[in-house]
Amino acid sequence: MKQLLILILTLSILTSCELKKSEKTQSEYKPDAELKTEPESESEMKQLDTTVVYWQTDFDTIRKHQEVQIGNEIHQLELKTYSLNDSSIVRINDLNKPIIYKDIYHDNVTEIILKKGNDVILKSQVKKSTFKDSLDGDFLKYSVLRSVEYDFIRSNRLYFKADIDVPDTDWAVGTDFAIFYRTEKKGKIDYWNIKDIGL
Repeated sequence: MKQLLILILTLSILTSCELKKSEKTQSEYKPDAELKTEPESESEMKQLDTTVVYWQTDFDTIRKHQEVQIGNEIHQLELKTYSLNDSSIVRINDLNKPIIYKDIYHDNVTEIILKKGNDVILKSQVKKSTFKDSLDGDFLKYSVLRSVEYDFIRSNRLYFKADIDVPDTDWAVGTDFAIFYRTEKKGKIDYWNIKDIGL
């Protein structure tokens, strides 16, 4: 009987010690920062309501072929427009609050190639940055080169028209430009007549 009493007393002391140790362990490991379940500020709220719209990569190339007469000789003019698939343009659209749209899309480039038979007379690239000195900063940041069209030829230059726009908006500009295809200025691009053509 005495042994049974000693055994019960020993077990209760050990149990008591184990409970104190457990409480101490719990208090030692309390986190310094509470877990946040609700946004603290409006900016956190906006992040929760942001819908990301990512344009798919586009591997299509739009080709335009045309014969142009320079003097008495026929030349071939080719315009190749394609996407850079660079995800270089990020535009935040918060007009439909509380939903915010984050559009991520790609810029385009147009290659202009003038040939006579198999000889390449001119090869030049046109991008929206070609016209950067005359474009609004925000427009330049969010726009893409939409199209380039051949217009005519005169003297030492090929003349074109270009359209640049911000996708999914009516913010668009048109411009005229010309490229020298011969002389020491070969490849030099001049542009003028930048105008708003938005709808």
